[in-house]
Amino acid sequence: MNLKDLAKYFLHGLTFSILFLILGIGWAFILIILVALGFIIGLIIGLVLLFLIVGFLNSVITAWLWFKEVKSGLGDLLLHGLVLFVVLLIVNGISAIALYLVFPGIAATVISFIVNALADGFAARNVARWWEQRDEGKIPKALEAEWKDKSL
Repeated sequence: MNLKDLAKYFLHGLTFSILFLILGIGWAFILIILVALGFIIGLIIGLVLLFLIVGFLNSVITAWLWFKEVKSGLGDLLLHGLVLFVVLLIVNGISAIALYLVFPGIAATVISFIVNALADGFAARNVARWWEQRDEGKIPKALEAEWKDKSL
């Protein structure tokens, strides 16, 4: 891993965290309305919506930052978001506990922000790899154009 990849992981985690914070606030308001309207069903719909948001955000950031297309079907986004949500809960839980035990107060907050952005980016990128679209059976467009020119 080189410095460029390290910077991309950090940017991936930072971008994901900022966008998720913004969309998470909107999601919280929608969840309150859904739960008020249909308690358990509203909660289930709200969680499904959360996982779709997480999967969609990670897919968009992966395509933008790493130039890799990620499957974007509804089921793919839902499972992608669920897996990433669980992975991020584990990663952030471990890092938060470890950092707050070692560094007290505001130092822990600053250090955990940097460490978590890097860890979140690494986790998000590796989860996105499971849903990358593979072009194994497709012929590259440049090669196909060359074949047409030669009438093969």
